Amino acid sequence: MNIAYLISAFTDPKHLKRLIDALNTEGAFFFVHIDKKMDIRQFKNLCKGSNIFFLPDRVRIYWGTYSQVEFQIRLIKAALSDGHRFDKLFMLSGQDYPLWSNNQIMQWVEDTKGRDFISGICIDSDDVDERYKQIYRLNRPQTDIKWTSYKMNDITSKALRKTLLMMGSKKPLNFMVEGRTWHLYKGSDYFALTHETAEFVFKQWKRNKEIKDYFKSSFAPSETCIHTIIFNNHFYKEKADLHKGNYTTLKALTPLHHIEYDPIIKVWKADDFDELMKSEKMFARKFETETSGELLDIIDKVR
Repeated sequence: MNIAYLISAFTDPKHLKRLIDALNTEGAFFFVHIDKKMDIRQFKNLCKGSNIFFLPDRVRIYWGTYSQVEFQIRLIKAALSDGHRFDKLFMLSGQDYPLWSNNQIMQWVEDTKGRDFISGICIDSDDVDERYKQIYRLNRPQTDIKWTSYKMNDITSKALRKTLLMMGSKKPLNFMVEGRTWHLYKGSDYFALTHETAEFVFKQWKRNKEIKDYFKSSFAPSETCIHTIIFNNHFYKEKADLHKGNYTTLKALTPLHHIEYDPIIKVWKADDFDELMKSEKMFARKFETETSGELLDIIDKVR
């Protein structure tokens, strides 16, 4: 049995090493993307092994932009090109940590063969409140001019967004792909796919320029692009977890991780151990070496 852990990291090399060490067991492979703005050497010097692969073709990551979709797709491509067939591909961040033992994870992978663990809700639905839809109706063109700063890129992007809004431009919640209407779906960045589904996602993204064109000006497309590809195909939709009704919280759409999103993502500390264990989730996010060290020691003993 083989598992691919697809990890995106931009900070805390020590925790990335601890995460990989915790999950490193027979049949586990690690594909790691480091934000291009960061010095990759500090991560590579700590994380070494024949089953650990750092992507050479990196992206400069800016939260809430299409750059996050680019690293997701590149991680999937790297795993699919590796030569192994994976029973599950997990999308993780470098600040995650497992709450289950490796034996529990492997047994779960065996028990859930053929199933995907990605949740989504259709934003292009009468059930979803119009006030929430407005977030996704805004055109959000992004700029990534390499010779200028992130701040200037952000100012330029916001100026373009305001100009389009003043002109009355609204982004539709659906778009055409190969002559068929696709509806917008939303979920969490963190999920697990079968090899077959990951291949389908990559082929659809590579083949259809309409997908890239739509999501390049979307809000937080890492939470919508892959979900939209999967939930607009009947076969793969049936293997996933479709939520109906109004949008509630992103936490409800995060199937395998325990994350406290509001008002900002919480950093877990030793006092949070009971909450994490009661969640019964496979992973949690987020952890930091300095703040979470005591808690991670306790989790390791339990695992």
